[in-house]
Amino acid sequence: MFLKVKIKKKRLREIVKGIVEEAAAEGKFQKYAKGTYASMIKIAASGGNKNTPPFIKKPSKSGKSAPPGDG
Repeated sequence: MFLKVKIKKKRLREIVKGIVEEAAAEGKFQKYAKGTYASMIKIAASGGNKNTPPFIKKPSKSGKSAPPGDG
C-alpha cells in the first residue's frame, strides 16, 4: 500500500524551506491586504472622502426649474 521513496535530508530540507518561505510571503501580503481593507472601511465609516466639498445643497424638485426657452 505505501510507496517507499528515498529522499536525502538535504533535498527534504530544501523542500521544507521553500514551503516555509512561500507561506511567509503569503502572510506578509495578507497582513498588507488586511491593513488596506481596514483603512478603506475607516474612510467609508468616517463619512467619505475629506478632500471633496460637502454637497449640502439639495437638488431642485420638479416645478422648480426654469421655464422652457430660458437657457
